[in-house]
Amino acid sequence: MSPGSLADWVRSNRSVYIGNATTMRDFRVQLRGSRSVLLFGLYLVVLILVSFFVYGETASRSLSIVDAQMQLKEFASTVMRLLGFTVSVVAPGLTATTIVMERQRQSLDLVFSAPVSPKYYLVGKVMSSFRYTWMLLVLALPVTAASVVIGGASWQDVLVAYMLLSMQALILTAFALLMSTIAAKPVSAIVWSYAASFFYNLVAISLASVYSLGRMFGSFGRGNEAPWYVTASPFTVLETSRTVTMIGGHSIPNWICFLAVALLLCRICLLGAGALLSPPGGKEIQGLRLSALVYVFALAIGIGWALHPHGSAPMTPGLGMGTVVKAVGADDTAALEAGQVLALCSGPIIVFLPFVACFGFDRERRYWPNGLFSIPRALDGTPAGGLPFLCAFLALFAVGMDLGALGGDGALLGPPFWAFAFYTAAFWVLFFALGRFVSSFFAGLKTSRTMLFALFLFLVCLPFPFLTMVTGVNLGLESQGPWNLYVLAPLLSRDSYRATYALIFGAILLLVALVVMLISESRVSKRLAVLGRTSESTR
Repeated sequence: MSPGSLADWVRSNRSVYIGNATTMRDFRVQLRGSRSVLLFGLYLVVLILVSFFVYGETASRSLSIVDAQMQLKEFASTVMRLLGFTVSVVAPGLTATTIVMERQRQSLDLVFSAPVSPKYYLVGKVMSSFRYTWMLLVLALPVTAASVVIGGASWQDVLVAYMLLSMQALILTAFALLMSTIAAKPVSAIVWSYAASFFYNLVAISLASVYSLGRMFGSFGRGNEAPWYVTASPFTVLETSRTVTMIGGHSIPNWICFLAVALLLCRICLLGAGALLSPPGGKEIQGLRLSALVYVFALAIGIGWALHPHGSAPMTPGLGMGTVVKAVGADDTAALEAGQVLALCSGPIIVFLPFVACFGFDRERRYWPNGLFSIPRALDGTPAGGLPFLCAFLALFAVGMDLGALGGDGALLGPPFWAFAFYTAAFWVLFFALGRFVSSFFAGLKTSRTMLFALFLFLVCLPFPFLTMVTGVNLGLESQGPWNLYVLAPLLSRDSYRATYALIFGAILLLVALVVMLISESRVSKRLAVLGRTSESTR
C-alpha cells in the first residue's frame, strides 16, 4: 500500500468514527426537549431508591465483621446487577427501530444518494445508541462510588465492571441494529431485538452457571483463573472482573479477551446489516463472507485445541485413503467425539442458511436465481454463490478443528472425524437444497426463508420428542426402530461402528439433496422462461 493510499484510508476511517454526521444528528434528537431529562431523573431516582433499600436492609442487621463485609460485597453486586438489567433493556430499545423507521419513511434512498456509505451510516447509528447507554452508566457513578466508599468493591473492580457492561451494551446494540435492518416493521424489529437480547443473556448466564458448578466440584482452575466467557453476562460483572485466562503460561485478564470478542461480534453484525443495505456485489457483502470464513476457521482451531490439549493421549493419526473403510469402524474415541462436536457446533448455520440458500422474485435482481454453483460468485451474495460459500465454510470448520488437534496433542484426527465431517456437510447441503426447493414454489423471498426454517423445525426438532415418547431415549449399543429414520441418527447412535453409519447416512442425505436440487432447478428454469417471455411481451 502506497503512502498516499494509506493516508486516504486513515482519513476515510477517521471520518467514520470521529465527527460522524449520523451520530451528531441522532445525539441532538435524543437530547432535544425535556424528555431525556425526565428519563434520566426517573432512572436515577429508581437506582438510588433500590440501592438505599438494599443498603438499609444490610445496615439494620447485627452482623459479625466477616458477615458485614460479605453483605457489603453483595450490595455492590446488587447495584451492578441493576446496571446490567438496565443495559439489557435500554441498549436494544434504543437501536431496534433506527433502520426500519428510516425504511418506512422511505428516506434510506435519500441518505445513500448522498456520498454516504453503509459503513458510515451504520457505525454512526451504533455510536449514537452506545453513547446514550454510556451516559446512563456515567450517571450511576455516584451510586457505584458509594459501594467503593463503604468497602463493597474497589475502584479497579468498578472500572473493569463498567468496561464489561459497555462491551455487553455494544453487543446488544449491534444485535438490535441487525434486527432493525432485517425487519420489515418496527414492532417486529423490537420483538426480535429483545428476543436476541434474551437469548444472549440466557446463553451467558448458562455458561456462567456451568463455570460456577465446575468450580464447586473442582473441574476448573484455582484462584482467579476462569474461561473468558464468564465475563459475558451483564449480571455477574463484578464477580468476574478480576478473572484471568492462562494463555501460553501468561495470565491474560478476561476483560481483554471479552473486548476482542465483543468487537468481532459487532463487526459481524455491522457487516451483515451493511450487506442488506449495500448494492449487489458491494464490499460489505464480500467483507461479511470473508470475515465469516476467517472467524469460523479461527474458532475451529480453538475448539480442536480445547478438545485435545497438549499432553493428552495421542490420537490415531489419519490413514491412507485405501484404509478408510476399515478405519472408520475402529474404536477411535477421540476422533469420534471430535466429529460429533463438529456436527453439533455447526448448528448455528441454520441462522444464516435461509439468507444463503433461498431466492425470490419479489425483490431486487440480486435475489433472483442466477445458477446453482458458481465459485466466482461465492462472495457477492447472489444465489449462485450460496452453495460454494457453504462448502467453503464447512471445509474450513473441519480443517480448522483438525489443525487445532494437531497443535494440541501433535496428531491429526483419524478417519472417523472425517466421516462425521462428511455427514455434517451432507446434512447442510440437504437443507440448502430444501431452501432452493421451497424458493421454486414461492415468489416471496421472506416466505421462502420462513418455510426453510419451518422445515428445519419439522425435520430436526419436532421428531425428537415424538420418538422419545414412542420408543424412549435409551438406544443401547445398537440404534433400532424409528430412530434409524431420524436425520440426526448418527449423532444419537452408540454402536462401535457409528462412523461408518455416519458415512452411509451422509451418502443418503447427499443423494436426496441432489434429487431435490434437480427438481428445484427444473422448476426454476421453467419459471425464468415464463418471466422472460412475459418481459418480452411487455416491451
